[in-house]
Amino acid sequence: MRTLHLRFPEADRSHPILIDSGLLNRCGELLVRAGLGGPVALISDAMVMAHQGERVRQALHQAGIPFVELVLPPGEGTKTLSTAADLYRQLVRAGLGRDGTLLAAGGGVILDLAGFVAATYMRGIPFVSAPTTLLAMVDAAIGGKVGVDLPEGKNLVGAFYPPRLLLIDPTALDTLPTSEWRHGMAEVVKAALIGDPELWEQLRAAPARWAQPPEGPERLELLERAIAVKARIVERDPWETQGEREQLNLGHTFGHAFERLSGYRVPHGEAVAAGMRAAAALSARLGLLETPDLPQELEKLLQGLGLPTRWQAWLSGYGIQATPEEVIEAMGTDKKRRAGRLRFVLLHRPGLARTYGDVPAEAVRQALMETA
Repeated sequence: MRTLHLRFPEADRSHPILIDSGLLNRCGELLVRAGLGGPVALISDAMVMAHQGERVRQALHQAGIPFVELVLPPGEGTKTLSTAADLYRQLVRAGLGRDGTLLAAGGGVILDLAGFVAATYMRGIPFVSAPTTLLAMVDAAIGGKVGVDLPEGKNLVGAFYPPRLLLIDPTALDTLPTSEWRHGMAEVVKAALIGDPELWEQLRAAPARWAQPPEGPERLELLERAIAVKARIVERDPWETQGEREQLNLGHTFGHAFERLSGYRVPHGEAVAAGMRAAAALSARLGLLETPDLPQELEKLLQGLGLPTRWQAWLSGYGIQATPEEVIEAMGTDKKRRAGRLRFVLLHRPGLARTYGDVPAEAVRQALMETA
């Protein structure tokens, strides 16, 4: 088992990240070891429970942990305040008190929502995260950000609430369609670009090799390296007060706008991929790039992974027609704004990205036109 430690200034927020095949089969034992053997509320969605539910149930039964299952519909539409309110009521009816633990098994939607519920139910109960998609394993589960969406934008209501324990079981990926792997690879590419130039070179050199899940140790190494990038950045800027943690939003200012225009129907990983390509074009347009061919290299890699790079053509495939001006307008409620100005994470070279808040609107428009 590979173990990383995500350390926060507050000792009670620090927690281990366990990476190993079969962890879902041992989750009950691991909860008991962590002192979380009391009642458990298992929150997941119907699709995840169909594939992973029996493993988790058996593990909790074998550890002697009483639990209640709260199963939700899959999809971004579930991540709302009304769903959170419904979960609060179900937890009350189940008799879960402050000695209980919330165990979340699923992708980013479930982890964000369940973490938000754990942070706010009875002013906070212990939370254990078990991501089941690549995107969740390398991004959503790392760093303690939890929240729900509003119609006006993604993750506008939320908190910093790290789990007590993070369980990453790569075998959960075996039941997913290849498209889910590709969506997660967008966040792996992002991690490589902002914090691991060696990983960037590995990905860039052979895109087709990474378009499907590799086997055994190679998959574990990919997970560990991508997770380590985010963990290092979070440790240096845990509450996003120093500005460094904003680097993790590479491609997201554009990507969240694409998602909002689609009514959150497009996959997050695809939106991030198209957003990174637009961010690379904007970086070039502003003269920031130390490696001028980076936008083209990124485009080739993303295309090799089966991810979109041309946002307008990609959105039209979902029946969505949008102009650069409409994308810019959709950015208006992005939570990364400061003093009314949008903030963009822009590239200098692989391994070096910085956040800028004084980007001319015309440059943004031109970058969107270039990558349409």
